[in-house]
Amino acid sequence: MLRIGLVPIVRPLFRGARLGLEHTSRQALERLGQELGFELAYVSEPVADATEAEVAARAARAARLDLLLVQHVTFATGDAFLPLLELPIPVGLWALPEVWESGPLPQNAICGLNLGVSLAQKPTKWFYGSAEDSWFQARLKLTLDALRGARVLREGRVLALGGHAPGFFAFAAMPQTGLTVEKAELTELWDALAAVPEAAVAEQAAAFRELSEYPVEALRELFRLELALEKLAQPYDGVALREWPEIPDKVGVMAYAAMARLADRGYTFAPEGDVLGLASLLALRAVSGQPAILLDISHFSPKGILLWHGGEAPQAWAGGPTRLVPHFNRNLPAVRDMSLRAGPISGLRLLPGGKAVVHGGLLNGEKGYDGDSGYLTRPTWAAEPLTPRQFLASWFNHRIPHHMAVGMGAHEEALLEMCTWLGLEVLPARPEERRLVW
Repeated sequence: MLRIGLVPIVRPLFRGARLGLEHTSRQALERLGQELGFELAYVSEPVADATEAEVAARAARAARLDLLLVQHVTFATGDAFLPLLELPIPVGLWALPEVWESGPLPQNAICGLNLGVSLAQKPTKWFYGSAEDSWFQARLKLTLDALRGARVLREGRVLALGGHAPGFFAFAAMPQTGLTVEKAELTELWDALAAVPEAAVAEQAAAFRELSEYPVEALRELFRLELALEKLAQPYDGVALREWPEIPDKVGVMAYAAMARLADRGYTFAPEGDVLGLASLLALRAVSGQPAILLDISHFSPKGILLWHGGEAPQAWAGGPTRLVPHFNRNLPAVRDMSLRAGPISGLRLLPGGKAVVHGGLLNGEKGYDGDSGYLTRPTWAAEPLTPRQFLASWFNHRIPHHMAVGMGAHEEALLEMCTWLGLEVLPARPEERRLVW
């Protein structure tokens, strides 16, 4: 749960300072936290001057907050809140509405907000209205979604197991947001496989219910791999796995169905050792509250851009029945074959150098190649609409690595805000379709 702090700014000179607005708004914010999933973890006494602001700033920093709301109950000059704006945590400036509309000016809070945003020297979001107002709630909900993504990218811990797939050199890049990456060799997987009890494999086989072109007995090594991967994944937020060529060569099965079944249980795996892809998946999951997947751009036609991968998607993404089938190249068990469900998607690709791509669009629900697949239509780039051809041109013109991380639902605004909080540069579309772009 996100931890939110509140510092009310109240200058006694204003009539509104004597109405107890900071107390009623705190109570309303606490109720809103139950609905939006945050804890009001720190509330200061009303601040009226620079000395009180310094005290509140020290306490807010010690509270390990995800967001500090500096609330203009009344107008105040910059000395009364500048120490709060300088904190190394996300800060929002919030002005309450005036309690009456004629006669003596009660608070002048929105003018204080205007002064505050003009003095901010780092990303600072403004809020206006009471905690019950729909505009305030919509802006705050968007920020909470963004900060959930930012938190996992700053504080998460992932495992890079085996390095990147052969020749996929771009996947060697590491995140620069604070995410902890621990590295291990595939020998740890071989040890984990050897330690899986036969009784546990039998239990997985007895519980298996998914449609499959293989009899259950032919999937025993797949279940063993699933259990070994689960054991290794448990301490982490996610795993970037080099799932070929060593796993099929040594174990005789492809890892994709095991990864898919683990994804059904809430684990996040990125194929081909793509650590930045994994980081993108974790952010998408945190923002959307749903599992995210990595996909390749595999075909382009009048239907749209066909997105596909080898068959490791969770059933939550399925647009119909799923089944386990042979891998399209190696003819080994097994991959999960399914269409990707129709509906809006949001995409994020974290890049080296503190950059990112944010995109979206609609999946049309039509299946393509074996594995998990669907056509992207009506694409957007940083919330701006593009044609499919313009989207494809932008992706190639920026030379983006070939994994596209996508999450369920329309969350581009939250992803864009997340990038701002993290100081990431969001690349603009580069839809030049004819000339060389470099």
